[in-house]
Amino acid sequence: MKQKARPFLDQNNPVIQKGLRFFFVFLLTAAGLGDWKTLNNMIGGLPKAIAVGVLCITVAYAIIFPDLKRLKRMKGPALFYMSLVAALLLWSMVIWILNFMNLSSMIRGCSKVIFQSIAILTALSGAYLFGAEAVDLFAVSMCLANGAIMVLEIPSFGIAASVQSLITCLVTFGEAEGYARNLEIHDITFVFGQLLLYYVAFAPKETPGERKKRWRMILLCAFFFLVGMKRIAIPAALLFIVYSLFLKHKKFLKPFLILQGFLWVAFFFVYIYGVRTGGVSRILNLVGIDMMGRDYLWQLAGEHYDFSFGYMGHGFEYVDSIVASWYSSGLINHPYPFHNDILKVFVEMGFPGFILWSGIQYVIGPIFWTKYADNNTALLYMADLGYMTITYLTDNTAFYFWSTMALRIIVLSYAEKRHQPPKKEIWKPKSRAEMQEQIRSMMQEG
Repeated sequence: MKQKARPFLDQNNPVIQKGLRFFFVFLLTAAGLGDWKTLNNMIGGLPKAIAVGVLCITVAYAIIFPDLKRLKRMKGPALFYMSLVAALLLWSMVIWILNFMNLSSMIRGCSKVIFQSIAILTALSGAYLFGAEAVDLFAVSMCLANGAIMVLEIPSFGIAASVQSLITCLVTFGEAEGYARNLEIHDITFVFGQLLLYYVAFAPKETPGERKKRWRMILLCAFFFLVGMKRIAIPAALLFIVYSLFLKHKKFLKPFLILQGFLWVAFFFVYIYGVRTGGVSRILNLVGIDMMGRDYLWQLAGEHYDFSFGYMGHGFEYVDSIVASWYSSGLINHPYPFHNDILKVFVEMGFPGFILWSGIQYVIGPIFWTKYADNNTALLYMADLGYMTITYLTDNTAFYFWSTMALRIIVLSYAEKRHQPPKKEIWKPKSRAEMQEQIRSMMQEG
């Protein structure tokens, strides 16, 4: 009997599902190309603008094929993710009003909030549309974008020089010049550290297909991670891979992760004090780490904040504005990024805002994920966040567009996988060999 064809406007129609996946990957790949230096210098907001297309597709799909059960499941993560953005925006508004900040400062701060919101909503859209598969589609998109950036950079240097530059960078662990130098400057590199951690320590590997996909993604992510050569990110990723493999399935995991969150918050204040007094710079110089002028910027920021409980902050994007003023006054020869997100958040948000920023992420985060999914989901969240936190100490990655999106979509996709009910076992009669083995074992026990 001939099988009846599915109507086109059917949620499970293969054409619609394949089309959704194609456009999701295509849009994220195109947005990822915005990290290519040539495009980024011309249109800095390109990734955010293209990523909005994912939100439009999700809204259209939800209207045509409403799924109230899935929407209800997305409510918890959406509230958790957006609570951080909302809390920081509200506190910034209080600061702006009390300090009578000018309109330009408010516009810059609101722009950062909008970009963070787009990254979070894109991650939520991926999980809503594809569930546990979203992380794989996201990873494929990042690989395609990074691969395209590598290809687009070759004409500027030539194939032979590009290959030689890349080999030199890998062999010397970061002495990047020419072609390899141009590959180092993009946010996507940090994302591959998150993806590598997920695929090594958390990706499913129960079936041959899952194992094959896992190894394929490990090799791809490792390659692009090393090509980007962010030296602080490589040991950080290895550290939290080992951390995750050691702690998985441990009985004490939930209280340990919550305690770890409190310890992170306490460490941040010690770290800020160490930066302010110069202790951090002395330690880093003692072990031979080139600060590349970071300590000078941190020293200049000293007069703009107080290390006290009563320090209220200046609001989002304040640090970027004072860096611009240092450049215009000749104190620095280039408007460098601040390269210390822990200090940057404290200067901008003050003591109350910093408690919100760190408390929501590091304390409430593991509590939320253990309740929403399970302990291993909370472990993945804290491992991913811990890896990124290492980069926050001497870099400006806390509000990177792709890093923000990756942290959300990886954990949420894994949570969706953990929520799926186990497959029902179908009874089938035992074979003759199995029956003989069972009889033999029973006789031996007798």
